[in-house]
Amino acid sequence: MNQLTLKKKYAENNELRERLYPLFDKVFGIKVDTFKDFYARGFWDPTYVPFTFFNGEMAVSNVSVFEMPLMINGEKIQAAGIQSVMTDPDYRGKGLMKSLMHSALEYIDTHYESSFLMTSNPELYTKYEFNVIKEHYFIKKYLHSPKKWRTSLKRLNIFDPNDLQKIQWAFKNNSPTTLRFYPLAYAPSFYLNMYNPTLLEMVYFSSDLNVIVIFEVDEGTLRLYDIIGPELPTLEQIFSVIPFPFNEVNLYFSPDLFDDEFSTVEYEDVVFLMARGDIDFASLQIKFPIVAEF
Repeated sequence: MNQLTLKKKYAENNELRERLYPLFDKVFGIKVDTFKDFYARGFWDPTYVPFTFFNGEMAVSNVSVFEMPLMINGEKIQAAGIQSVMTDPDYRGKGLMKSLMHSALEYIDTHYESSFLMTSNPELYTKYEFNVIKEHYFIKKYLHSPKKWRTSLKRLNIFDPNDLQKIQWAFKNNSPTTLRFYPLAYAPSFYLNMYNPTLLEMVYFSSDLNVIVIFEVDEGTLRLYDIIGPELPTLEQIFSVIPFPFNEVNLYFSPDLFDDEFSTVEYEDVVFLMARGDIDFASLQIKFPIVAEF
């Protein structure tokens, strides 16, 4: 412990930031080259604030904070996300995470109203006053038989400069898909999620609707994950550009801005959304967008 040095808020320091990358590889299996590419492409979140213990030049434990403004019940909330919580296996059991969490939360409590994190181990964070938010998705029966197989949809790829320009434009002019619970600035998380080829294949641009539609159709079910663009289309408009038949719709964001009736189903996953702060989430029935997950 006497050899460890605490560094804070150094993300703009290229040398220190790159010393953090190997810890992602060791703990999460995310390769160093992924983060180098992520930064080189301009995807890095400028609000990212790391709190890190270093042993010499090696990062051994980290907790990071980033700005996550939210729309909650029609009001903008200044919130923060906590991510990159990781400790080298050789340094666990020494209280490093506890120390970094206290530093991060002290910073958050000074600057933000609430904080959020995502974890597969919620029991680690209840002692820091985080509570699990039960997420939901929304379903309805809908018979869709496309009249034509040609469509205005074009699959987008963030690694194509022309496609990236469309995506950046859509985020810059984006309108929320819901007023109930929606992250207002999640482009960096979106870009990092796009390194997952499964998610990347779900991203389309509709020239007819002038929006990005993130969806998949599987065994007759349309799973609609997100809409990004300047104006939210109606569901009928969205369905009209999808060239695949389906008989059920699963909506992975709250349907409050649509004039359609949906049934609510509790969302089950191995990763839990947790919140800390004075907000009552019990009755909201929300779903955090999968392409915004962090």
